[in-house]
Amino acid sequence: MSELENLKLTARRYGLLQKMKITTLEQLIKAYPFRYEMIEAIPFSQWEKGEHMAVEGLIASKPALIRLGKNRSMTRFTIIAWNEEIEVTMFNRPWLSQFKFGDTVTLFGVYQGNNKLVANNYNLKPLSMQTGLKPVYSLPKTMKPSDMQAIMKTALDHLDSIPDLIPKRYREKYRLLDKNTSYRWIHQPQNMNQLHAAIRTLKYEEFLCFQCCVQAQQVQTISKEPKVFDQNRIEEKIAEFKFPLTEDQKKALDDVLRDMRSETVMYRMIQGDVGCGKTIVAMLSLFASELAGYQSAFLAPTEILARQHYENMKELGLPARLLVSSLPTKEKREVLAGLEQGDIRIVVGTHALFQEKVNFDDLGLVVADEQQRFGVNQRRSLLEKGKNVDFLMMSATPIPRTYAHFLYGDIRLSAIKTMPPGRKPVKTHYAPGSSMKNFLKDVLLGIDQGRQCYVVCPMIDENAETNLRAVTTIYEGMVKTLGSKYKIGLLHGKMSVEEKEEVMKKFSEKEYDFLVSTTVIEVGIDVPDATMMVIYDAHRFGLSTLHQLRGRAARGKVQGECWMLSDSKDPEAIERLKKLETMTDGFAISAYDLSKRGPGDLLGTRQSGLPTFILGDFEKDPAIMEVCVHDAKEILQAQTDQPMLDYVRSAMDKARYFD
Repeated sequence: MSELENLKLTARRYGLLQKMKITTLEQLIKAYPFRYEMIEAIPFSQWEKGEHMAVEGLIASKPALIRLGKNRSMTRFTIIAWNEEIEVTMFNRPWLSQFKFGDTVTLFGVYQGNNKLVANNYNLKPLSMQTGLKPVYSLPKTMKPSDMQAIMKTALDHLDSIPDLIPKRYREKYRLLDKNTSYRWIHQPQNMNQLHAAIRTLKYEEFLCFQCCVQAQQVQTISKEPKVFDQNRIEEKIAEFKFPLTEDQKKALDDVLRDMRSETVMYRMIQGDVGCGKTIVAMLSLFASELAGYQSAFLAPTEILARQHYENMKELGLPARLLVSSLPTKEKREVLAGLEQGDIRIVVGTHALFQEKVNFDDLGLVVADEQQRFGVNQRRSLLEKGKNVDFLMMSATPIPRTYAHFLYGDIRLSAIKTMPPGRKPVKTHYAPGSSMKNFLKDVLLGIDQGRQCYVVCPMIDENAETNLRAVTTIYEGMVKTLGSKYKIGLLHGKMSVEEKEEVMKKFSEKEYDFLVSTTVIEVGIDVPDATMMVIYDAHRFGLSTLHQLRGRAARGKVQGECWMLSDSKDPEAIERLKKLETMTDGFAISAYDLSKRGPGDLLGTRQSGLPTFILGDFEKDPAIMEVCVHDAKEILQAQTDQPMLDYVRSAMDKARYFD
């Protein structure tokens, strides 16, 4: 039985919560207001045109109903308030019996000047009972504010069933509110002091939960046998490359090799933009591990990417084998036997590597590409297939160093900021509107010249609530208008692994001119001719995601080009998108994005099961973040605060493979 059924809501309200994807009491309680309105009885002499007003008055005329056509109407009457006659207009409130001559009514609306008020809400309770701070929630169109207020009022009577995650000693130490009071005050604050106290407490809780999860998934400092290898052999291998390594690549490689030679287990992340050359550094570390006499595993988030890495390793002369779920059974058996006996030195694979039947003779190094796409427990299960295994992660989402310590814990970071020679930044255009028509000519000209184009959309199916262009709708529209001349493919997360692989293979072999896709392609393979990209509803993505996506269009010799479509009227959203026209450095973009959005978008926390921040703010809350790093360490060492330990365990269990 759903927790929400205990609230005894009407079927309609229950349905509204499901629409908001709220299925538990905790999710409901954490659907915090996004702003608050101050309701006060302001004397008429102080009313300003265009301002929101609340007024209690006596209905001084018979209400008139004016029909405006299809289900639309306007109700008009006058009230006497503050010794003034005020003309009231209400739209789509055709219930004349509610507004009886001589009754007292309380109205909320916008003052138009000239003693005219357009009211959007009303009730028959005295205004004096309603003044103070009123929460405003982000709601679907079909839901009235009064619905949410009624639901929340009921929910607040069931707070005892939500676990108290903050240990009592910390509540006392920082003078935080108790759990129930903090939730009550964020939803029903009597004044600003209560609201601030609630936000302060709940921010601490968010950051503490996050930190406990981050630290619980860390590889602790563990001693190991140093890996011994001949540096000259590595220099010889580098000399065989067509291109010299960039300075940043050399530095990252030095960091990794130093960790491998050290007496403690490596826990390092190489971060840098798509195409900066992280993979070459990773492959050289696999070579070093092999020279030292150890086996290595290279983990890729998709089968097609695993195959691409495998081909690249063969080209570099590395003795690699592939292990993915689509291999013929006979070949799979061979690979499993080769790993167990130690004949296979390097294996490249997907989540197939996590399986119990995969055993190594002497695993010494695991490299995870796009590490946030793998669940915590899965990564750990692979590391446990060896003894004190070195761990190297790669991420195309660069995190500024100041935040990295909070987001990743005691991980060591290597950053590759410079691009290999010849890589040009993608030309990026903000395109207002929701259709390609203004630049379609340029795109088709590119296709006619032998280029290919990604078309990226945020959602799979049409969703009336958020009004985002669905992948399927765009695909069908493009097939209808362009399908007679151009070949169009479709890719999204609901397809099976085999279907995705097939579509990407066809696109990389130029069987499609266009690939209409969700962000599945964010971690995609290199398609050298796909040097154009169109992104629908671009304002819905974080800048770091947009930057990563457009990086896919920079893998060939031709200058990449990206158009970001957005019909958003929000000045801040437009300013963010315009920033991308000039910003090319992933680290700078990431810092800007964090300051505007928070880390949920950057970390793939939605995928990894870690909590995102609703209230916490990276820019404003460094002090709270710091104490949470310290407190989380204490909690995990003490192992006595059961509610938090249960929470962490459950978050880890949800941290599963996501594609």
